[in-house]
Amino acid sequence: MAHVPQPAVASRASESEPSDQSARRSAPQGAPDGAQKPRRPRQPQRPSRGRAQKRTEFCEAYLANGHKAAAAAVAVGYGKGRSARSAAHRFLAELTASGELATAARQRGEAAALETVRTLREVARVAYADIGRLFDAEGRLIPVADLDEDIRAAIASIELWPDGTPKRVKLWPKIEALEMAMRHAGLFERDNRQSQQNMILQVELVDPPKREG
Repeated sequence: MAHVPQPAVASRASESEPSDQSARRSAPQGAPDGAQKPRRPRQPQRPSRGRAQKRTEFCEAYLANGHKAAAAAVAVGYGKGRSARSAAHRFLAELTASGELATAARQRGEAAALETVRTLREVARVAYADIGRLFDAEGRLIPVADLDEDIRAAIASIELWPDGTPKRVKLWPKIEALEMAMRHAGLFERDNRQSQQNMILQVELVDPPKREG
């Protein structure tokens, strides 16, 4: 009796289905079981909108009050004592790390310098005002619109005729402006030092009168 070979069903099945070992090879390798994935570095948290506003206000108060941190924290709404000191410490650390404190201080200094220059310029306009610049070649008062900026700054008040032409012009006191300029330049202190150096102190010692009898 002839032997009839059986179809290799099992072998085909085994060929069509990958083994566990080949499946592990072809599968993408991930993190080992039980291992933790690397954590991303935490981004610095941005302050909330309300807190950011308080931080800005704290910075302004801190620079305005002569760098008194706790007082600046109280000025923006924190309670006195530990609460103010704690908030001031946090705000200063954040403002220093971000560079905001240095930037605000520089801008404040520049603004103060500009205000100082402008103030001195206004004082100089009054101190050095020339009344002749109010009149034209024929001795008539020049209309205000035609006056230059320097002489206009020295005018305290002006009266007009009904037709709008100048009638009377009053300038700011010249002596007061000159005194302000001299104080700023230190001329008074310099004169005082010179006068003190020129003073000579003379002391004359005399014998007490003798008692008679």
